Amino acid sequence: ADVIVGVNLTHTYVGDLLITLTSPSGKVITLFNRRGGGGDNLTNTTFDDAAATAVGAGRAPYSGSFRPEQALSGFDGLAAGGTWVL
Repeated sequence: ADVIVGVNLTHTYVGDLLITLTSPSGKVITLFNRRGGGGDNLTNTTFDDAAATAVGAGRAPYSGSFRPEQALSGFDGLAAGGTWVL
């Protein structure tokens, strides 16, 4: 299956943010690593390996679909059942 992550965050200075997703098996994928500098918010932001724009090429406020820092395909083959942590 394909993992796609949607995020809505209200935060001034998104350059502060490190956003990761941890699978039930403990594998961690970095979605967003201190991008966007002093801009604000991630609104209706989707992290998707198939997105046309890398998150590093985006600008705050982030809105739309972006390829994450690390490919979500890193979760391929892992059991999806259980608790995921964002």
